[in-house]
Amino acid sequence: MASAKPSHTALRFSWRTFLFGVVLLGLMFASHDRFHGAFERMDLIAYDLRINTIAPHPSSGLVAIAAVDDRSIAQLGQWPWPRLVLARLVDALKDYKVNVIGFDAIFSEPDKSDVTRGEIGEKLAGLGLKHDAIGEVLGPGNDQAFATAMKSHGLTVLGYAFEGHHTEGHSGSVKTAGFLDKIRPPGPLGYGIVRQAPGKSPQLIEAYAYSPPIPLLNDAAHSIGYFDVDADADGEIRAEMTVIRFDGRYCAPLFIAVADAYAGGASMVLGLDPNGVSGVSVAGVRIPVDDTGRMLVNFRRGANPFPQYSISDIINRKIAPDKLAGKIVLVGATAHGLGDRGVTPVNGDMARVEIHANAIDNMIQGDFIRRPIEAQEIALVGTLLIGIVMSLGVAWLSALSSAALGVILLVGYYAYAQTRLLHDGLVIGVVFPLLTAVLMYMVLAGYRYITEGREKRHLRVAFEHYLNPDVITSVLDSPQGLKLGGERRHLAILFADIVSFTKRAERTEPEDLVALLNTYMTSMIDVIFKTGGVVDKLMGDGIMAFWGAPNELENPSRSAIDCALKMLENLRGLQKNDPRFVDLDIGIGISSGDVVVGNFGGENRFDYSVIGDTVNFASRLEGLTRHFKVHLLVSRVTYTEAGAGFIGRELGLVKVKGKELLVPIVDVAGRDNDSRDPSFYRHFGDALTMIRAGDILSARAELERLGEARPDDTPVRIYLDKLAADPEHPPADMVFEFETK
Repeated sequence: MASAKPSHTALRFSWRTFLFGVVLLGLMFASHDRFHGAFERMDLIAYDLRINTIAPHPSSGLVAIAAVDDRSIAQLGQWPWPRLVLARLVDALKDYKVNVIGFDAIFSEPDKSDVTRGEIGEKLAGLGLKHDAIGEVLGPGNDQAFATAMKSHGLTVLGYAFEGHHTEGHSGSVKTAGFLDKIRPPGPLGYGIVRQAPGKSPQLIEAYAYSPPIPLLNDAAHSIGYFDVDADADGEIRAEMTVIRFDGRYCAPLFIAVADAYAGGASMVLGLDPNGVSGVSVAGVRIPVDDTGRMLVNFRRGANPFPQYSISDIINRKIAPDKLAGKIVLVGATAHGLGDRGVTPVNGDMARVEIHANAIDNMIQGDFIRRPIEAQEIALVGTLLIGIVMSLGVAWLSALSSAALGVILLVGYYAYAQTRLLHDGLVIGVVFPLLTAVLMYMVLAGYRYITEGREKRHLRVAFEHYLNPDVITSVLDSPQGLKLGGERRHLAILFADIVSFTKRAERTEPEDLVALLNTYMTSMIDVIFKTGGVVDKLMGDGIMAFWGAPNELENPSRSAIDCALKMLENLRGLQKNDPRFVDLDIGIGISSGDVVVGNFGGENRFDYSVIGDTVNFASRLEGLTRHFKVHLLVSRVTYTEAGAGFIGRELGLVKVKGKELLVPIVDVAGRDNDSRDPSFYRHFGDALTMIRAGDILSARAELERLGEARPDDTPVRIYLDKLAADPEHPPADMVFEFETK
């Protein structure tokens, strides 16, 4: 069967559907603006799913965790431990040549043993003992031991907590005991360079009180950073806050304080503009943040991305030296009973110290995940384009094609978003664009089905009994085509007639003749339809058909020749099985070229048909089959366009009535590899080549051999007669002129 594809004339554009789509798209954007929070939460859920589908990025191997785990608690006692234990830990880590130590713990109160020690000291002082003597009796305090160990190491960072933090200029008034509303020297680590763009001061995340380490430890630490972490609206932790404004200082978090110590105390720069935080950089590494200064954490996945070692094992020197040498070690609680845990996109129960470890590793490797304002703009522009294309598709294409277009848009956009996430770390929202595409297709397709389905069903019932199915489809897809006029197209035209039908009609009863014609036409028309052709007219015993409209075909000429050969095969079948067809023969002519195809007639009655010289020539070729006593004549243009696979011979040049142009014609006898001998037709072509070359003697000899092989072949006889007509002036080519059809 011929391969057909819809032509551009079959496409119907529904302006009503498109305009309704534009209105629906506007409503989608209004809904996005009205329910922005809901869309944001859905995008967060989608982000969790997306981040878990991409290949995990390995950790740098430079960050490890000294874990307050169940093993350490069992050996060292209930947490929090005496500061003397922590002093031993710092000394052990120093011996392991750890580069930076970060404590994800709070030290806002003196060690309990030191409190008791102070009380005893006061009693001894009351008994008259001097301060030095008391010190010799009681020995150094635990906090002092911890401070001494930190000073000895040199790069130990302590954590602290804020008493609530907030945005939009909101501030609290109640301060919990132990929290300070003013910075106590030396104060927390802050940004050394703050670049404020012109304009109003931005509204940042602010805090109204903090709980710093006790002065002894604060002074001994390299720096201190807050370890506060905010969860999103759904309770998951996806980001770290890079800056909180407190008492006029722009404070840095623990993970940046640790990274800064690892970088040797390099410059820390904070950029601000009227919208909020415009940029954060530490040691030349630019950290992508949103307007509030939040940095999305690129969580490491896989088995144990950050090795954890029990603190008891570290203190007892049970860890191999190479496991910790030169690394950053975070000290924090991992035991479930201590509760310092959170939900993240990659782990439903992650110790918060691991969250800080991930953030530090992001800074070391620079593989941040970004969600800047331009990512939101990309999502909105993508939604706009998807909505417009979806409206155009549903308004123009069939339901199946528009559904395929929707799938392409969905998959294409999601693939683009995932590619940017994987290669650029850019988080582009997917929920709003994809939801818009799905809803718009469902609503618009339903709308078009409801408004146009009834019209199509009515037209199909009206036309299906007397129009070709392809034409009916074209009419249904483009009802506006039901008007006069046409377009120029390149088609293949076929005419077929029963030989000597008039004489048969004279000797056959009308009822029998009609029955014979019905059987014949049914067989022939089925072949035409199966090869993608359109039956233009039934003219008594004659058939006119064409290929290439309204549906375009890959090769109309080949489809027409295939149809003609199949028609001849069907006729042979009828001759074999039905005695009425034993002596019935047909002639077929095919011509290919540019014609005008469309609706022709009057305003109230017209036919879908074709007009042009190509049509007239196809009709004349059908008539010439009687002269040459062959079944199928085609123009050489048709034969050439059809391509290989057929057995044929050029018969020469034909000058038809009313035309000066000589047109080469070809007798098509069958297909390659069928029962016919192609050598006969090849030798006939050789004879024609000899005539054109002036080698008449060789041509005559070749034709005589062919005549002996097939005495009933009319073209051979005609050639020999023309060569014998004037031996003194042989023809330079075989030209046939006919004044009638």
